[in-house]
Amino acid sequence: MERVEAAVSERLARALGGLIERRTTRRGLIGRSALAGAAFAVAPIRYLVRPGTAWAVLRSADCPGDSLCNDGYSAFCCEIQHGHNRCPAGTYVGGWWMCTDYQGGGLCEEQGVRYYLDCNRIPGIPFPGGCQCANGDCARRVIDCNLFRYGQCNTDVAFTTEVVCRLVICQNPASAAELNCNGTVMIDNGVCSHESSCLHGLAVELPGGGGA
Repeated sequence: MERVEAAVSERLARALGGLIERRTTRRGLIGRSALAGAAFAVAPIRYLVRPGTAWAVLRSADCPGDSLCNDGYSAFCCEIQHGHNRCPAGTYVGGWWMCTDYQGGGLCEEQGVRYYLDCNRIPGIPFPGGCQCANGDCARRVIDCNLFRYGQCNTDVAFTTEVVCRLVICQNPASAAELNCNGTVMIDNGVCSHESSCLHGLAVELPGGGGA
């Protein structure tokens, strides 16, 4: 029995090592080995047999309490959309609110006002990976975790689902017919300081982004 268990452990270790080797450079080997080890400890079978990366099995519970992944807000969509400021597949615009005093240097710098739109998960369609830190990074906020909806957009969708991520645009969403939003104003100036590098030149304003 001990020999069988040792053989299985050895095969798992080799498989894990091969995965790490294919996904990393020598420079990042130590850091990524630690990451893979954490993922393997959390969900060994899922990590070895399911497609994806080690990041896909790490949750906010694995991050320090003061990390962005635990601050209660959702990540920007451009962080998980390769710089594109639009809702991911399987989501729709569920509501919006505004920051009235934006003083940063990213998107909407000229206007001084930002409009945030929540991309909620479409009911009945699971979002890949479920609730987790964006890109598996504790320094990024969560995706598909916050069960919340302001509710001014696409009111024909009756259910409240998790917010997958947030869009930023520079015009009132009610003025963009394709977003299907009404003009009920919600304000949260606490988000005026929220930034991401993908909102500095990589992402462009797409008023029509998202939708079911």
